Amino acid sequence: MCQPMRPPEPNERLISFIVPALNAAATLGACLDAILRARPAGSSRQVLLIDNGSTDQTAEIARQRGIRVISAPGLTVAAMRNLGARLAEGHLLAFVDADCVIAPDWIEKGLANFADPDVGAVGSPTHVRDRATWVETTWALHRHRENRRRRVEWLPTENLLIRRTAFHESGGFNDALITCEDVDLCYRVGVRCRIVNDPETRCIHLGEAQTLMGFFKKEAWRGRGNLSGFFSHRLRLSELPSVLLPLHHGLWALVFLGAMGYWLASGSWLPALVAATMLLLPPSILALHTGVRTRQIRCFPQLMSLYMAYAAARSTAMLASALPSSLLTRRGARASCLPAKAGRSELLDETIPARPSKAR
Repeated sequence: MCQPMRPPEPNERLISFIVPALNAAATLGACLDAILRARPAGSSRQVLLIDNGSTDQTAEIARQRGIRVISAPGLTVAAMRNLGARLAEGHLLAFVDADCVIAPDWIEKGLANFADPDVGAVGSPTHVRDRATWVETTWALHRHRENRRRRVEWLPTENLLIRRTAFHESGGFNDALITCEDVDLCYRVGVRCRIVNDPETRCIHLGEAQTLMGFFKKEAWRGRGNLSGFFSHRLRLSELPSVLLPLHHGLWALVFLGAMGYWLASGSWLPALVAATMLLLPPSILALHTGVRTRQIRCFPQLMSLYMAYAAARSTAMLASALPSSLLTRRGARASCLPAKAGRSELLDETIPARPSKAR
């Protein structure tokens, strides 16, 4: 019989990079090359590619570079990362997405933070590629508006370095979460140790949405985990805006549509004006705040457009998550989101089969 996988004893000079991937051939080569080229800073590295059942050259690209490939179809991205963490041998776990490219000094900059024994994890918001579109550069203003060295509540797992002990003691990722698994993990890690945002752990994200429609679709997918992630841990006041903004937008969008119908029927435009004002007010405030914080107030129209799209996408996602259709198969931007759990294996063929999920 197959036995449960247990994490191997940690190597104190080894960093384990865990890269989840699904049909990532377009960007994976750049991602892995950057990891292999990064200056070691006195450490060695282990790289694990967790393949979610790719049908392109993803696995072959990794094998050509001597990277260990573990085939694990049908898992959530959270379960894929947990699998990589169980197989990792290093005392530090580096979670890097297949469309991310770390800087040459990423390892040494990241390691410097762990001189403080109270630090459990470090990372930073990703940067955009060269020749990025206005959508990419504008949303980067939002993500980098507070990008300075400081203690934070959470960091995105596309660019995260974490102590192995902190990860396992916190219970790892919640396999059931489709999105927002990084927030949920960091909240539990933060109970035990500090999480540090360090802008010097630079990483370029090649997979940012390039168009307004692409941005809407990605945020709609990410928003599917908003409520489940919100209820998976204790209430945090800092989370309320990400939940209340979509709810506010959805409510006032419906009111606005009703007011427009009333205007057409009665000729009274005042209710429509009030509804439109309430609909546009939060995105306007956010755009103004970000523009001032980043000293890019000239980007107010672009910021306004993206905050409106963000609110609409997250509102749509919340509505979809409450409908039976949300129980169907979901595919994310980076990995499959089938709600299945990893089966036990001895890894003789480097394949982790997924068990069929039970009907709910």
